[in-house]
Amino acid sequence: MPPDSHDPSYRKALSSALRLLGRRDYSVAELRQKLIRRDVAEDVIQTVLAECLRLNYLDDTRTAHALIERFKRRGCGLYRIRHELAQRGLSGETFRDLLEQSLAPSEERELARRTLQKKLKTLGHAPEPRKQMLRLQRFLRGRGFSDAVIADVFEDLEG
Repeated sequence: MPPDSHDPSYRKALSSALRLLGRRDYSVAELRQKLIRRDVAEDVIQTVLAECLRLNYLDDTRTAHALIERFKRRGCGLYRIRHELAQRGLSGETFRDLLEQSLAPSEERELARRTLQKKLKTLGHAPEPRKQMLRLQRFLRGRGFSDAVIADVFEDLEG
């Protein structure tokens, strides 16, 4: 029997969920994990999630889009954004398609170029250019850019 709105455990769980969602968007999987950590019963979690979905407080597509935009602003590449989405339970064909629509290859190269330019401003002149180039490549790889994108950016930088 699913809990109703008079059940104190349901009201407490719903209140927790709404408080969390008031701060930022969560995926369904993230909110589920938060409620599990608060020792909420599975049937109550199901009902709370259903209510949040019904009220449009939970929307995985909206959450994924916001995450993609946030990580693009931070100068992260396709691999890093894909990893961050998966960490939040947002994996699968729908989210892969959304990511491809939101981050075209040319846009990713431009993002990598801007990220590299910003990083270059913070570095002094290195006595060993080869060492600095390897450091910058590792930096871009850590930001989630593919080797092909990194090679294109360095080719543009040298040319």
